[in-house]
Amino acid sequence: MPEGSADTLDRATDEEPDFTRIRCPLCRWQPNESSRWFCLDCGHPEYFFNGCGATWNTFTTRGLCPGCGHQWQWTVCLSCGGWSLHEDWYEKEID
Repeated sequence: MPEGSADTLDRATDEEPDFTRIRCPLCRWQPNESSRWFCLDCGHPEYFFNGCGATWNTFTTRGLCPGCGHQWQWTVCLSCGGWSLHEDWYEKEID
């Protein structure tokens, strides 16, 4: 790897997510470490048409595609098929 470059996936996974605090806002389904999403062309609601085809767990990178660097704002539920804002999947910590 050239000096000064960094692998996006390595940087994004320095801190593993707490999957017990990640849930679909619509159906409450909970992904796990082996759940996978694809970076593909998407109409509503993301309107992104340059998908690179990468496969990864979107919660290990907080929605950042390791293939092309697209920051996904929306995430589809692998259980109910509904789309929600990516940040809405993370349960808020109660102080």
